Amino acid sequence: MPSSLNFALKLVLGLALIAAGWTFIATQWGWKALPDAPAPTVEILDARFEAAGLEAANVLETARQRLGVPAMTAAVAVDGELVWAAGSGWSNVETQTPATPDTLFRIGSTSKAMTSTMIARLVDQGALALDDTVSDHLPDAPNPDWNLIRLDQLMSHTAGFPGYENNSDWPDAYETLRMKRQFDHVEDSLMLVDDARLLSAPGESFYYSSFDIVLAAVLAERAAGEDYASLLEREVRAPLDLQTPVLANSGPEPDTLARFYESRNQRQVRPRGAVNVSQRWPSGGLYSRSIDLVRVASAWLDDAYISEATREQFWTPMRLNSGEVNEQSYAIGWRVNPQNTTRFGEDAPVRIVHHGGVSRGAMSWLILYPELGMAVALNINTETDEYGDFSSVEPEITRLFAEAAGRTP
Repeated sequence: MPSSLNFALKLVLGLALIAAGWTFIATQWGWKALPDAPAPTVEILDARFEAAGLEAANVLETARQRLGVPAMTAAVAVDGELVWAAGSGWSNVETQTPATPDTLFRIGSTSKAMTSTMIARLVDQGALALDDTVSDHLPDAPNPDWNLIRLDQLMSHTAGFPGYENNSDWPDAYETLRMKRQFDHVEDSLMLVDDARLLSAPGESFYYSSFDIVLAAVLAERAAGEDYASLLEREVRAPLDLQTPVLANSGPEPDTLARFYESRNQRQVRPRGAVNVSQRWPSGGLYSRSIDLVRVASAWLDDAYISEATREQFWTPMRLNSGEVNEQSYAIGWRVNPQNTTRFGEDAPVRIVHHGGVSRGAMSWLILYPELGMAVALNINTETDEYGDFSSVEPEITRLFAEAAGRTP
């Protein structure tokens, strides 16, 4: 073998070993054992649920320890009223700040349900209709392929929009994964996908995405003549007297915002690297508290807040052009299962309306039981290996409060 080639191979091998070494060091750096936490902070706002609330706090803390999660919060609303909330573990491990019901989290795709709430209000007001097309409100759309897409197709992921993994708008697709750029306006973030090809004709297939919801929010902005943040305040926070949801990566961080972590080996954690979610505010970029999430979900049962006709429109799973219901039973910003049997058994099917979310270092779960008049929310400041490991805490909490309220189906 020529000496020059031999040297080159040794150099490549050496560099590879160095890179592997640095990769190993990086993967092992910064992990620390999760310290023991104080007892959960529990708020019981209705004496009927005192026993259920104390038991639910134990369920929450047991699950937090089992999953090795730094912080977990939960809340329950019955008949539109918050009846219980709890915070368990550490909002910030380094400062040993306990989690409380006031702790804020990134809620990931649960943001879609918040945007759906805002848009439902605009539909009731006549500013929008679900069969409006993009060209009705955005005649200068940056991609002409969007013009005939309907609002209900955008909000149900049946518009053919690509997700992060199949965005053909390079190099902007890389930016959607890197999550470092600041966007000050929702409409600006459309540049990340404006040159992407649609994956199918509108209505032909279901593709879960985020930028279809972003485009829907832009239509809402154009129709109402206000920006997304103002609409969120006007249609959600103000009428329901809430502190959240609020835009992440927009202005100073809230004092009660959790720190976000990676976790491993059932009780080792380290801080997550910083990301900027301003590219997806309407679809995955909001902060919220569990207590506010259940209030938003419960408000859907109030005809004075969202009309019955609009509610049923938004809670009807979207059908494809073929006439088949889409594969995820996705409706308008919510997933809807009309006959769920996993909560109370095969003999007691119950309708559930729900959405979950994952954002780097956080998970969120929001579920509404319309016929029981109950809403439940969970939030954590890390990610479990499987989403179901996290969300599986909810049915046990739900059953405790359903039994206490005499609401089991």
